[in-house]
Amino acid sequence: MTWDDAAKAAGLSPAGVYKARLRDEVKARLLEIQSEYVQEVEALKAPHKARALEVGRELMDTAKSEAVRARMVEFFAGERSGPTVNVQINNNNSGPRGYEYARPGQEVVTLRPARRDGQSPASDVQDAEIVDD
Repeated sequence: MTWDDAAKAAGLSPAGVYKARLRDEVKARLLEIQSEYVQEVEALKAPHKARALEVGRELMDTAKSEAVRARMVEFFAGERSGPTVNVQINNNNSGPRGYEYARPGQEVVTLRPARRDGQSPASDVQDAEIVDD
């Protein structure tokens, strides 16, 4: 439920709930509740994962499609085909630090350091890369 709905259920004002959430003991209790929830979800996931493995083994052994059997072999061997995502974060002084996510439709402007070859800063503006998705 939302914090406003929780405030109503507890008989408190939204401001009262906000103030309570700032207290250390309330923060600790919220983290405890979240941890318990994650553990419950993990416990529910285990039997389904076991069943999925059983079905996968059955498909690998009995599927008429050679492609399905091959996919199950890849799955069990840990050689999954499909897209992979790599993120590189540069923490050196020669370039920008970290990374930035540009939302679709957001204009992205790349800024470069000022030139040391005597050219005016105005020439750098012409070199700026603008990407518009």
